[in-house]
Amino acid sequence: MSKYKINILDESRIFNERENGIIHTPYELETAFLSGIKKGSRTDVKMMINNMIDSGINIGKMSNDSLRQIKYWAVSLFALITRSAIQGGLDETTAYNFSDNCIMRIDKMSNTDDIVDFIIQKCITVTDMVAESRENSVYSQPIRKCLHYIHTHLHERLDVATLSKECGLSEDYLSFLFKKNIGINLSKYIKTQKLQASKEMLKENYSVSDIAYYLGFCSESYFISCFKKEFGKTPKQFRNNIAS
Repeated sequence: MSKYKINILDESRIFNERENGIIHTPYELETAFLSGIKKGSRTDVKMMINNMIDSGINIGKMSNDSLRQIKYWAVSLFALITRSAIQGGLDETTAYNFSDNCIMRIDKMSNTDDIVDFIIQKCITVTDMVAESRENSVYSQPIRKCLHYIHTHLHERLDVATLSKECGLSEDYLSFLFKKNIGINLSKYIKTQKLQASKEMLKENYSVSDIAYYLGFCSESYFISCFKKEFGKTPKQFRNNIAS
């Protein structure tokens, strides 16, 4: 039995559903939820999610198969979330890659509660991404360009020389400007972002050796060492915690 109250609205029973007070999620609530994502407000989004869970999730019938029904709903929901995130200032490439990754993860799932749990988690994640993006918007154009390049090229070997050419600044000045704006040095930021990306890849069951290779670490052992230093556990321990 599902831990969530999910009502599938069937057009053939629309009269009975209306009589029982079961209707699609009101447009105003949907707009308020998407507005929370657009503003990067974790508080608003969590409140709206809790309200929707308490009152029941009402969605139109899209399939006779219950699992496929939830997956179809998830895809349509992520389409709305992605556009709201972009309107809130999240980089388009980042937003679409995030959405595609989420949909691919959902496609592999076989339990409706797991899908809803995942959607809730990712709604909070993308809201935080919008909030961070809005904070980054105060940075100068070269720094914004640098951040964008890093986020869209994490699977490549990134260094100051490459980024300085991309931003049209000298290596020394970019390093100085980045540290002044972001608060940590450029190489540390790149490593941190790669390690954050590796967590998502671990969830998708990529091998540790493949992750080290794809994210440009010089060796598998170096990746494991960096991961443990950053998160306090090895990649294997992290993956085992997810499965447990």
